[in-house]
Amino acid sequence: MTQTVLKSLRVLIPGLLIYMGFVVFFSVNENKEIDEIKLGDYNWALVVALVFGGLYHMLNVRHLITNRSYKQIDLNIKNSLLKIYDGQLSDDERKKLIQNNSIKNIFYKIIDNDESLKKKSQQVYFNGLFWTSTADAFIISIISSLIYFISAFVFHDLKTVFISWSSILLLLTGISYFLHLLSINSHIKLSNDQLSYIEQHYAGQVNQYINELL
Repeated sequence: MTQTVLKSLRVLIPGLLIYMGFVVFFSVNENKEIDEIKLGDYNWALVVALVFGGLYHMLNVRHLITNRSYKQIDLNIKNSLLKIYDGQLSDDERKKLIQNNSIKNIFYKIIDNDESLKKKSQQVYFNGLFWTSTADAFIISIISSLIYFISAFVFHDLKTVFISWSSILLLLTGISYFLHLLSINSHIKLSNDQLSYIEQHYAGQVNQYINELL
């Protein structure tokens, strides 16, 4: 999976999740059963959903969920590279290197010049998509659940159905968050696998690059 494909999917997936919300909402309003729902009947909703998906991505809404885990993954990479360094660092130098993203560029520079690490990166990209998609599912499910819950008190004749859908989406919210936590652990393990390889084969280069940063 290339980074271009990854970026495209990060726009498409939230759009499709929003689209499914549209389809179910309007199908319920038309008193359709689940087996009667035809996605092709709501092509207009697909266009609207993809627009919302694009806005969702540009506004980086998923950052509300991924921010904390991103910092955790990011800090793990920086600290692991500093552990490889065999020189002496003052507290100020260590703090500067951790706060400066230049040290992460060492990680990516080495990966880009090693075929084995490039192959490992494919697993990281795939897990990264899972990481962001589960965050998207969590956010969109909880918003959709709230919309269905409010709609239950607006459309009184459909109150029971909307409450049921709200409950289902709330359950999906919990499942999405659990899967998101699993993806974080998996991402750290995959990064550690790359870092272990770098320590074995590129410790000298890591030391050289860090000395240059200092």
